[in-house]
This record gives sequence, structure tokens and C-alpha cells, in this order.
Amino acid sequence: MVPKTWICQGEQRYLVKGNYTSYGQEPVNEWLASRLCELLGFDYCPYAVIKRRTSLISVCPGFVADNEEIITADQIVASEQKANDVSEYEHYIRILEDHGIENARQHMEETLITDYLLMNTDRHLRNFRVIRKVETLE
Repeated sequence: MVPKTWICQGEQRYLVKGNYTSYGQEPVNEWLASRLCELLGFDYCPYAVIKRRTSLISVCPGFVADNEEIITADQIVASEQKANDVSEYEHYIRILEDHGIENARQHMEETLITDYLLMNTDRHLRNFRVIRKVETLE
């Protein structure tokens, strides 16, 4: 929902995100989440906050290479039939593990711990993503 764009400086790409509320908390939340993950030793994407005109924006280095794409968790969950006695979470973890994503459960747990500590309520299947190689689909 927040406005997003990519900018290039030399060979490096950056994701720039704005905010959608009048108090502009989203960029600060991105920065705070990346600092918390750093302190906890979790894998993370480093964010910075920059003031532009009258609002704040968050900036992070690009994390997807030219030969990669982002697949959302809802696409992954829908790619295989889920058994009725399995939660969506366990179904998602199983698919990731079956496709060779190492430490999938650990990464998900670290994300959920971070969300809990920051009281993030905006976590859903379109907010979890996996990076996939375009040519090999790995």
C-alpha cells in the first residue's frame, strides 16, 4: 500500500518506500525492524530513513539480482494442494523445505519473533516472499 520505487546509483539499485498515513511511521518501522534483526543476529535487509521535503522515506539496497524474481507466499501456498489437517504455515514451510530452502522454519520464526516484538500486525501471505532464479526456477 505504500508508494514504492527503485532508483539506481551506479551499479547499485535501491528500493525507496514512502508512507500512507499522516504520521508517516512506516519508514521508521522499517529502520527499527532492521536494527532489531541486526541486534538479534537475524538475517535482514538494512534500511535507512531519509527526510524528503516534509516526509520520511525508507531506503534499502536492492536484494533481487537481474536474473531473479520475487514469489509471494500466497503463490507458493496455492501451488500445491494442502491437506485438511495441515495449517497454511506448515504447508508453506513444507513446500519451502521440499524446494531446498535451507532453514526455512528458522527464518520464518525469526520473522514472526520480530513481528511480535515490534507489534507488527501487517503480516499475511503476500508479505512473505522468496527469491527465485528466473532461468532455473530454483
